[in-house]
Amino acid sequence: MANQVYANGREISCKAADGKSIAAFPDVCFTPPQTPATPPGVPIPYPNTGLASDTANGSSSVKISGKEVMLKNKSHFKKSTGDEAGSAPKKGVLTSRNKGKVYFAAWSMDVKVEGENVVRHLDLTTHNHGSQPGNTAPWTYADRMALGQSTGACSSETDAVKQACGEDLDQKATCPPEAQALADARSDFALANAAGMSADDKKEKRANIRRLEKKLGGATQRPCQRALRCFLTPYDSGHCCPGQTPDHLIEVKCIVKSGGDRDSGEKLPGWDNYDASKAPCICAEGEAATISTHGVLSARRKVAMQARGSGPMSLDEAATIGAKSASKTFKGCSESCIKAQLLAYHQQAQSDPNATMRPSSYGMGNSTKAKQGVLKRSATLMNDP
Repeated sequence: MANQVYANGREISCKAADGKSIAAFPDVCFTPPQTPATPPGVPIPYPNTGLASDTANGSSSVKISGKEVMLKNKSHFKKSTGDEAGSAPKKGVLTSRNKGKVYFAAWSMDVKVEGENVVRHLDLTTHNHGSQPGNTAPWTYADRMALGQSTGACSSETDAVKQACGEDLDQKATCPPEAQALADARSDFALANAAGMSADDKKEKRANIRRLEKKLGGATQRPCQRALRCFLTPYDSGHCCPGQTPDHLIEVKCIVKSGGDRDSGEKLPGWDNYDASKAPCICAEGEAATISTHGVLSARRKVAMQARGSGPMSLDEAATIGAKSASKTFKGCSESCIKAQLLAYHQQAQSDPNATMRPSSYGMGNSTKAKQGVLKRSATLMNDP
């Protein structure tokens, strides 16, 4: 229904409204079948739609028609529809999601509710996100550091962030410009591939992506980015920069039954409160778990999992493996800080404090010389004291 409440002559967006953001295009998602020619699936662009009735994180004290009001950089539509067929494991090319959130990218400049700018009819939106993308992040350093600071085990890491990023942790975080360039290149490749491109064009675009991945790897070694890396963040928080992937240091496959995945896997006994989308992750470079720091992290965990055998695994052991793989990969991140963050979430996710996990070395195939080399180096590093 129309609510007859306006800002700058345009109706304010709220949960009680009939507002829609219709057919946002393109939302490129990897779509089955997964074949040797297209291992992650076929990238297909979809039109996406979001509804105001799905508003989340709106105003708490000011209501329109008894329901919450949309606010700048705080509220979103909790889901979008239209890309359900893009259900290969990678899902969205940029966000690794389908049916993701809808964010507003514009708002009233002078009308505020609870200190935040209100969103209006016809303001621009972006679709299918784990978070709002871009070079200037919609989150603060304090947002990103919340879990680590709550443990009390990351004081040296906190000092490093303040020294590298500034004392004001409530300022908006920034991402390297190389991050958005890489995200744009991946999107360009997916669109061109879906439309059909020549083998030469495909080779050239892939080479450009690899070049940008190397540049991003260097960019994320800047002091602020390096210091911030030590603070884990929920998988769906959107606190990783474009071009990065949130990597579960305790893999989802350790907590779901054999054959299950992040979205549909049946949880092992004693893990009723576990939610893969809320579990803590470290931000790593590389779209797939075989590329850049994402690939190194994954290989190191799998080496340790394979070495310890197939018997039931305690939470403490899984947290040690995850923390050690991260501290070996990212200098300056102490094993104790990472482990404390992993335990803080997973202990409350246990419905039985004695619940165990299963070790996962999924994807440990030794089919290429490159992978054999990574695994050999990973084994050496994980065995170091």
